[in-house]
Amino acid sequence: MPTSRPAPFFQRMDWLLFAVMLALAVTSVCFIYSASYRGPGQPMPAFYRQQMIWFGAGLAVYVAVMAVDYRRICQWATVWYVLAVLSLVLVLIIGVQVYGARRWLGWGRLGIQPAELAKLAVIVTLAYYLFHRTPEQRQDWKTVLAPMIVTGVPLLLILVEPDLGSALTLVPILFAMLFMAGARVKHLLLAVLLGLCLTPVAWWQMKTYQRQRLAVFLNPNRDPLGAGWNLNQSLIAVGSGGVTGKGFLQGTQNSLGYLPRTVAPNDFLFSVIAEEKGFVGAACVVGLYAVLLGRGLRIAANARDRLGMLLATGIVAMLFFHVFVNIGMTIGLMPVTGVPLPLLSYGGSFALVSMTALGLLQNIWIHRRNY
Repeated sequence: MPTSRPAPFFQRMDWLLFAVMLALAVTSVCFIYSASYRGPGQPMPAFYRQQMIWFGAGLAVYVAVMAVDYRRICQWATVWYVLAVLSLVLVLIIGVQVYGARRWLGWGRLGIQPAELAKLAVIVTLAYYLFHRTPEQRQDWKTVLAPMIVTGVPLLLILVEPDLGSALTLVPILFAMLFMAGARVKHLLLAVLLGLCLTPVAWWQMKTYQRQRLAVFLNPNRDPLGAGWNLNQSLIAVGSGGVTGKGFLQGTQNSLGYLPRTVAPNDFLFSVIAEEKGFVGAACVVGLYAVLLGRGLRIAANARDRLGMLLATGIVAMLFFHVFVNIGMTIGLMPVTGVPLPLLSYGGSFALVSMTALGLLQNIWIHRRNY
């Protein structure tokens, strides 16, 4: 009796996940345009056009990643990791320096942040390593130590740039994947204790502006015209939006430049949305992210093997951290760390990484059964 051939991969996709991704991308372009708007007839930067180009490139990568079995992709984990570490070293040597930080490798008008690519490389590497640990090995301290070293190398390189937000993103990724891999809780607690012991060292290694951001988080009125300006203007923008907002292109905090135009399209785009679309618009954005993360957890729970489950867990942890920290910092619940919103904030590197990560989630869902 002939066996039926499996349906093409696009027929087995999680279409709700794809729809949410497109909805966030469209929202991003619209409000990056609004964040760049200066008034009728006034010149404005073409950030929204550049973001559309990045989304187009990201969609191509999304389809390519989705079409290749994730197990094959993970077989090259060592290569991805080595390339990521080399790019982080390279950016410290020849990277473009902006505001005293070397975070970009630039070619003409194009630039990419190796720190963003390193996040995905670490996820793939940890998933592949932990997948090949036996149940007995997963109970051993080495199962925690080796991933800590794998994560620690890029983390330290990213801190040197410096990019505190991207470095911190690797921490929840590491612990979420270790926990789901079955590492002993006492080993995880010892790792947390070790991290806390290193906190004073990290504090003294921070740049002055990074310390000021943490100080302002603890006391928003500490430097309202300096280090606390962005946070205070963000709070005003979010609060003045009310229930339904002031209307598209009508946000005064943004258009009048109180919310600095250097950060409005990227780190504080949620503030622009909250001012122009109010609580309703902000709730819709949070709702879209809730669906996105919920589908990611569903994919992790239904993965065909531990490799897919671990890979999906790392991706969800990365996206959740970005959403939680970015929205939290715009409303004063988290310190300002420059962590972008996935698929919303202006920036090509993380847009590509986000869409690649979602392509991997689709890949895991498509291959959840033996075809």
